[in-house]
Formats: sequence, C-alpha cells, structure tokens
Amino acid sequence: MDLTKLYVEITSRCNLACRMCMLNTLDEPTGLMPEETFYTLLDQLAGLPRMPVLHLAGYGEPTSHPAFLRMVRAARAAGAEVEFTTNGTLLDEPLARAVVEAGVRRVVVSIDGVRPESYADIRLGSKLPEVLANMRRLRRIKIQLKGRSADPQVAIAFVAMKRNVDDIPQLSRLAASIGATAIIVSNLVPHTPEMEQEILYERSIATRHYTSSDARINISLPKMDVGAATVPALASVFQSRMSVSLLDADLGARDEYCRFVHDGYAALRWDGELSPCLDMLHTHTEYIHGRPRVVHHHSAGNISQTPLPTLWADMATFRQDVIDFNYSGCVFCAGCHRFAENREDCTEIADAPVCGGCLWAQGLVQCP
Repeated sequence: MDLTKLYVEITSRCNLACRMCMLNTLDEPTGLMPEETFYTLLDQLAGLPRMPVLHLAGYGEPTSHPAFLRMVRAARAAGAEVEFTTNGTLLDEPLARAVVEAGVRRVVVSIDGVRPESYADIRLGSKLPEVLANMRRLRRIKIQLKGRSADPQVAIAFVAMKRNVDDIPQLSRLAASIGATAIIVSNLVPHTPEMEQEILYERSIATRHYTSSDARINISLPKMDVGAATVPALASVFQSRMSVSLLDADLGARDEYCRFVHDGYAALRWDGELSPCLDMLHTHTEYIHGRPRVVHHHSAGNISQTPLPTLWADMATFRQDVIDFNYSGCVFCAGCHRFAENREDCTEIADAPVCGGCLWAQGLVQCP
C-alpha cells in the first residue's frame, strides 16, 4: 500500500486554549519541528513510489511556526500537494496572499460556533468576527489572483458538543460567506471528565445500532422527509436494537474501520517520530463510559535515524492487523482492567497497540 497522505505536525504549540483540546492536558514538552527535519522529510519522500499529500496539522497551530511559509514553498517545489488545518487567527493579508501564490490545495479552518458568543465560549483566546474576516480576505485574494474556482479550496472543521450543537443548522450559511465548499463535523474527544459531559454519543457508544450483524434485525430506510411527522419515529428506530441502513447503504460500514490505514495515511510528530495515526501521535488520556483510558504514543521510528520509506514499510504488519480488526470492542464495553490503556485487550492475541477502544475506528470521530 502506498503512503497517500502524511499529516505533518510542524508544531505542537498553539496560540489558543480551546476547551476540548488535548494540549490542555498533555504531559510532555511541546515543540517546533526544525526546518532541517522538514527538509530531510522532503528528501526522503522522493524515495516513495508516489509523492503523498502533505497536510500540515497535528495538535498545534501550523501558521504559528516561524518557517511555515518556507516549508510550504519547499514542499510545493518538491512536487507535493499541500493542505493545512488552522484556527485562522494568524491568516493576515501577507500570509493569505503567500498561501494562494504558493499553490496550497486546501485550507481547513476550525470553527466551533457560528455565533460570536458560542464560538468564544469554546475557542478561548479567539474572536469569530476576526477569523471570518481573515477567511473572507483569503477568498478575495484567491479570486483576484487565480479565479473563483482555483485553489485553495476551503473547508470548515466543526467539533460538535452539547454547548454548540444548535449551531449546526447555520453552518451552511457561514460556509457560503467565506467560500467554503465542505463542512466536516466531528464528535468531541473528551480529555477530561467535564468534557465527557458534553458528548453527543452516549447511546451510540453504548450500543451497536450502527453495526450490521446476522444476530440482529436490519431495517433499511428509504429517503423521506425529516419533520414533525417523522422525527419521533426515526428517533425510536435509531434508539432501538436494530441495525440501520439507508437504501441498503450500511450505516455501520465505517465501524471497525480506520481511515488512516485503509486510505494509506500516517502522521509525523514535530520531533520526527512517525505514527500510524493522529490519535497515537502523543500519549494522552481519553474518557469513555466515565473511565479514563490512556492512549500511548506509538512510533515506527524517527526519520532522523531511519528513512521514512523504510518506516512506512515496517508498519505493514500493523496496518494489516488494523484492517483485520481482531480487537476487543473496548469502545462499547470499557468493563475490565485492560481498558485502561491501549496496550492490551481481551483477545490476548493482538500486539500492542490495540485499537478496539478507538473512537475514530467506530465512526464517532473524524479528521479533516
């Protein structure tokens, strides 16, 4: 399998302190990727069969890196398509113009509220009007320099929780106002007991009604209006023990499914450590069913010591294990002592790390 996309965390530092961010609880040093490490990466990528898309993102704000633009330009010169995820606060006119001129393919802006008050309640240290002004200016510059349909394409990343779920219907209007063509809604990953009270998947995480199974009745729904006449009935169906599909499209098709593995993605930490996914980029704690679960950092190695093509090849066995997904259903259970870490599960056959407790693999969380 080819490496098709590499998430590159050029920094784990951020200028905001968002309520749900893992950085608030991270017990390890933060840092900036040295430029030399990034250029080493570009040299090593030339040894792959194809150049992967480089998505500059991790758990920090990439535009805060002093060498952000030099890295973008170097990646483009090396033939890579470049994307990045940003909070949008630092995207002033010179940076926006440089991003457009460099040929960045996609910009994903994190916006977790469509009203100034709901946004400010979550993204502490930022103001929605300023971010929207920055994104509208990016759009104007793009149109002036390259045309309305040119790159970068813009997407909105929205982390849904109880305090902002009512904002979701207004996302389309906000997206249109900044020229965004896609909206990616993800559930919250709770890193504290307080944030676990904000999740919108209490029943979904405790039942398997999105999972097709020969042991349960499957109901296939047609297209129908969603309104006063149908919402109560549909809610009852989704809260039942039946497996649900829409026009025979299985809503559980992404259960026990890791997009990073299936689509050929990986993540590179700021210090050069290569991980199979963003969730294992840093050791951190997640709260599921009221219990803490430590997700340990997992690395195939460091690109300063071993070339990335070799590290990617070395992860082949792990990727196949994830595709087979012979892990315990820890997300749905959380019942035994093995749940406390991602190092073992009830199967006693999977090598560490084990992925049965991964919220991404059960379709509850998604990355841009």
